[in-house]
Amino acid sequence: MSNVKKLRTISQEDEAKRGAQGVVYVLDDDPGIRSAYYRLFDLDGYLCFPYESAEAFLLRAEDASAHVRGPRCLLCDVSLPGMSGLELQSEILDRQHTMPIIFMSGASSEIEVVRAYKEGGYAFLLKPVDIDELLDTVSTALALSYSRQQEQQESNALHALVTQLTEREKSVVRLVLQGLTNQQIGDQLHIALRTVKVHRQHAMEKLGVNNVVELTRLSEKSPI
Repeated sequence: MSNVKKLRTISQEDEAKRGAQGVVYVLDDDPGIRSAYYRLFDLDGYLCFPYESAEAFLLRAEDASAHVRGPRCLLCDVSLPGMSGLELQSEILDRQHTMPIIFMSGASSEIEVVRAYKEGGYAFLLKPVDIDELLDTVSTALALSYSRQQEQQESNALHALVTQLTEREKSVVRLVLQGLTNQQIGDQLHIALRTVKVHRQHAMEKLGVNNVVELTRLSEKSPI
């Protein structure tokens, strides 16, 4: 029993390590291509999840990788049975910000290429895909994913700070950002100067800022 637990722990640690380097979803109806790309990305240290159709990806991908943290990208064939790669792109439009899509195709029209890029596609590779080009493209896509995930985490954290403010504190902070003095803020909100100072101090403490310069920078990233 202890050996089984040990093997399971090692497997989870390896999965977490690979996921941190990058999660690559491979979507192609050709089992030979799926198998070859799985081995390629596994050898390169990534965590790879292959799927045979867009429907399978939508059904299983989120559950398969929800517990894994790390940048991710989707390597997707344009021509698929059932839902096409471009139709899938439209279906998961909201995910593309942190999961760039790399399209592959053996014979795509200019219209398909333009549509893919217009709807946020990261890259478009022609089959047979050059392995070095593929690995380079995946690497840069994952780097972009990581950067966007960090930005999103920072934005979420700042938003959480802002939501701690009371409506009165927000009103005071907005006027501070407009350059009004405490006295002017009190006159505009019809509250005492001391009350303005208390709300201002509490707001600054909740937001973790020490001065107006830091407050301004925070508001640029997360409007108050």
